[in-house]
Amino acid sequence: MANALSAVDKLNKFLSQASAALVLLLVLTLTYEVIARYLLQSPTIWAYDTSYMLTSLFVILTVAHLLQRGEHVRVDVLSHYLPPRLAAGLEALLYLLLFFPFLYILLSVMPEHVAQSWRIGERHTAGVWLPPIYPFKTWIMVGMFLLGLQALVQFLRALGVVLKGDQA
Repeated sequence: MANALSAVDKLNKFLSQASAALVLLLVLTLTYEVIARYLLQSPTIWAYDTSYMLTSLFVILTVAHLLQRGEHVRVDVLSHYLPPRLAAGLEALLYLLLFFPFLYILLSVMPEHVAQSWRIGERHTAGVWLPPIYPFKTWIMVGMFLLGLQALVQFLRALGVVLKGDQA
């Protein structure tokens, strides 16, 4: 079991680190747009869509690793003062009551929504470029699945602390 938990950790860490290249691509895209818009007086029609898609891909590939590292925003006013086993029990309970139900609802509707987007060749209609939106929706769904896997790992570790008193 420890190997499976470690594999999820390693996968999410790898994806998070690999996505750093997207930040460089984002900076290059925005730099090009600024130069084209303000120096050449010829703005692009693709930079806005490209920038939010690159940003979303970076964020969604990073969010599970941030959960693993405990770097999400947390309200730990109570758990900070609790003994480790009780704090872990509270964390496990909150995963069960808040996180997993939300994730279940989200992931239960996303596959059909994403499949429909692929079937119709959905395009983003906010601008004139009309880029395909189905890859965007796909990586959001994949990222939420990876976040769910990491949350399951964190839940099992918290449960291990509750049951055994040590890290699982």
